[in-house]
Amino acid sequence: MKIRHIIMSFLLAAGMPSLFCSAQHYGAYTDYMNKFWVFEKGKSTKIEDLRPQAYMVGGEGVLYINSAGKLMVYADGKVNQLELGGVSPQDMHATDHLIVYNIFEKLKTVQNGEVMELSSRCPVYRVEDSLVAFYDKNKESIRVFYRGEVQDIESGMVGVPVEKFVTGDNIVAYVSSRTKDFKVWYRGEVTTLIKNVAEIKFKAGKDVVAYIDPLDQVFKAFYKGEIYTLSDFDPQSFKMGDGFVAFVDQMGEFKYFSNGEVTTISTIPPDGYLCEDYSLAYVQNGRFMIWHNMQALEMEAWVPSVYKIDWNTIAYLDNSQRIWIIQDGEKKYFSNELVNSFDIYRDLIEMNVKVDRNIIYYMGEFYEGESFYR
Repeated sequence: MKIRHIIMSFLLAAGMPSLFCSAQHYGAYTDYMNKFWVFEKGKSTKIEDLRPQAYMVGGEGVLYINSAGKLMVYADGKVNQLELGGVSPQDMHATDHLIVYNIFEKLKTVQNGEVMELSSRCPVYRVEDSLVAFYDKNKESIRVFYRGEVQDIESGMVGVPVEKFVTGDNIVAYVSSRTKDFKVWYRGEVTTLIKNVAEIKFKAGKDVVAYIDPLDQVFKAFYKGEIYTLSDFDPQSFKMGDGFVAFVDQMGEFKYFSNGEVTTISTIPPDGYLCEDYSLAYVQNGRFMIWHNMQALEMEAWVPSVYKIDWNTIAYLDNSQRIWIIQDGEKKYFSNELVNSFDIYRDLIEMNVKVDRNIIYYMGEFYEGESFYR
């Protein structure tokens, strides 16, 4: 089991210029003998002789459940046991900046190699790249763990604390079951956007929450502390990225909101579209397009069946099983190898190629096992 990439049969988002400065050097794979390997900074290390039940590759390490059901973590060249068992794959999370898991409603994170308990009774939580939002049933509070600290969002929450609860990398939006108010937590402050709502549709991305105001059906966004009107009418659809909203308005025009402004991408609706991180891709008239640097760019005159994305890289296979990548708005022929399968972990690409070999692309170099491959 892996996270932070998307596998689709139809669409995939495309890359944007790098906005990350922290080092993210991990990859993971199993070989033809089902042995489990971790790739770190140019070197592959075998850490298990048997295939794990599940694993996730994060920026801070590799989190996995081994064949015996134990929860383990690999980080900085070492393997440590976190739990003897009891953690399901759905309750373990390795994101760009966090390692988090929940065991019997105990919510825990790994900080600087040490396990830190966030809540001893947590039935509801959300994990993002840099943020954990959760309901602490003992304290009857909605809380957030962000930048190493836990703070209350709202206290006095009994029973079902929220009617709807969404998060972005640095933002939390919810409808309080206590007050029925629609609220946003952002940069340590809670803002009430609408009081006493019966029904509301909203989604969150980094720095932004988009919602349809139930009073007048106007489409709005809370963006970096300000409220913006995106459309005077309820849109046909909308999706969130980091710092932007893509939507099809009531008239069928495809539009993009970022930095306080709405831009029209196309006057006709796309066949489909997808947002992920800072990226937006769509299909129009059977052509695969990306929105890059405020321009619509055609990548292919056809739609590949499988795409994957993470950070600034997308990759896909052509009809001959050879891999292509798109970075910074440019399409590149990546390798002559016939690819069985591949994964992206941030900008690291791990490929299983004919015949059952594993090749890793990392910081401009190709590696095979522990040997340099060019």
